[in-house]
Amino acid sequence: MILFSMKDIVFRPIYPMSTMIIVVAVCAVIILLNRRHIINRFLILAVLLIISQRPMLKNQEGVAINLNLDILFVIDNTVSMNAEDANGKTRLEAVKNDCKRIIESFPGSSYAIVTYSNRSQVKYPFTSDMAIILDVLDNMKIIDPIYANGSTLDMPYDDMRLLLESSVKKDNHQQIVFFMGDGELVGKEKDANDLSKYDNIKGLIKNGAVLGYGTTEGSKVKITESLKLDKVANSEGYLIDGSSSSQAPAISKMNEDNLKNLAKALSLDYFHLTDFSQLGNKLEDIKEKSVEDEDEEDNMDKDIYYYFSGALIVLLAIELFHYRRDEQ
Repeated sequence: MILFSMKDIVFRPIYPMSTMIIVVAVCAVIILLNRRHIINRFLILAVLLIISQRPMLKNQEGVAINLNLDILFVIDNTVSMNAEDANGKTRLEAVKNDCKRIIESFPGSSYAIVTYSNRSQVKYPFTSDMAIILDVLDNMKIIDPIYANGSTLDMPYDDMRLLLESSVKKDNHQQIVFFMGDGELVGKEKDANDLSKYDNIKGLIKNGAVLGYGTTEGSKVKITESLKLDKVANSEGYLIDGSSSSQAPAISKMNEDNLKNLAKALSLDYFHLTDFSQLGNKLEDIKEKSVEDEDEEDNMDKDIYYYFSGALIVLLAIELFHYRRDEQ
């Protein structure tokens, strides 16, 4: 049984009440002139009036819908992100979990995902379809080690710029960026890291953070998939140290200095994230500065008009019965 009081009900009219009053008044006059089955027909009018005002049950959990937030996840999916030093998980697994918890913190917002390894890639532009974003996260993997040739922290710049510029064109939208990675730069590209280019877009970012994953002591890197698995991983399934002639596992170490420099370049706070609760104050700060879109508040509430639709069907069936009997 569903129990609620009138104070729990709000209305999102399909047709303005003023219009419906005129319609109901005209129909009432016709009913009175006909003087048949008055009670049933007035009940039909009453139910139609209620349905037209779209009654809804208030969201009792009080969840805020921050529809003016465009949240961009920039995610490192280089090989080192499979290092197993994120509280028993790989760094990439920790990133995915934290992304999902951020999404839970801002229901109704729009999200986009950019990844970077050998190159930057827009996995999905801004969308409020959470099923798509969660599917992208669930299917995200590191680059195949046989193709890895190094990355830089400025690699996502162009994709970030395009997405942020598209977002700032929306009225009253705020641009939030979470840049997530381990800061480790390896390979031939590491000396090409140029964070100064972020000066051109940091003004487009309203809030967010650079989030660091891993440990400075480092960890072995788990490799479960590769086109040449036996060439890149040892018998225990860990990435082989290419600088050694043995099958010794490579050790990946996060680089906090690189991540702190990135945070400075983007004018964002930096967190070495070992527990999601560390983001508590940051998430509250984002919520406090966000603006709810009142036109979309009904997404928080539950439609209950279909309860009255059932009554309408019964009343119409009674009216049909009377009509057929009168015709005989």
